[in-house]
Amino acid sequence: MQATISRIGRIAQLDLSVFDEVRFDSHATVSSLAIATGTTFLFGLGGWLWWTVSGLGDGGAVFVKSVVLGTLFSLVLWLVWLLVVYSVLLRIAHVAVPVEQLVRSAGLATAPLALGLFMFVPAISFGIGLVAIGGWVLMTQVAIERSTGISGGAVTIANGAGFAVWAIVMSLLATSTSQLAPGPFLAESIWEALTSLEYAGQVIAQ
Repeated sequence: MQATISRIGRIAQLDLSVFDEVRFDSHATVSSLAIATGTTFLFGLGGWLWWTVSGLGDGGAVFVKSVVLGTLFSLVLWLVWLLVVYSVLLRIAHVAVPVEQLVRSAGLATAPLALGLFMFVPAISFGIGLVAIGGWVLMTQVAIERSTGISGGAVTIANGAGFAVWAIVMSLLATSTSQLAPGPFLAESIWEALTSLEYAGQVIAQ
């Protein structure tokens, strides 16, 4: 636990050498997965707090959907993201990424998602959510580079493709009736509800 907290602190200080350390630490697999789970949960919790503070509806139901189930779906899609990274790098760079090393490094790279907890702050909530996601993507880029020993276009394409899958499916899970996505994706469910209402009004008017 102490080593894990220390590594998270080093991430906050932008000490990127921590990725080299964790990738070779075979005992860090569980802690890295725990970090990914915890930060994703905090990310979802921040979105739920924003929803609750804004008085947007049944907070209990949204907590189950967005925080509990949203965390689960996000983690599954995160693993799909890493699978896409593995497949793309194997295809275009002919590099077989050490899977366990990638998982350990990428798990640690989810640390910026914890910033999403502060989405409840009025006026800047959506921006905080975007910063959390952006920091996550950038740290994942570093994690992939440190795990593979390569950098440049191939890693950027692989990371971008994996993130695209995660983001698109998360977007599809956030609907006006089923908020099964965490963090700022809850705002999309509100947007869909509003646009559906507007469309219904137009149909009625005709």
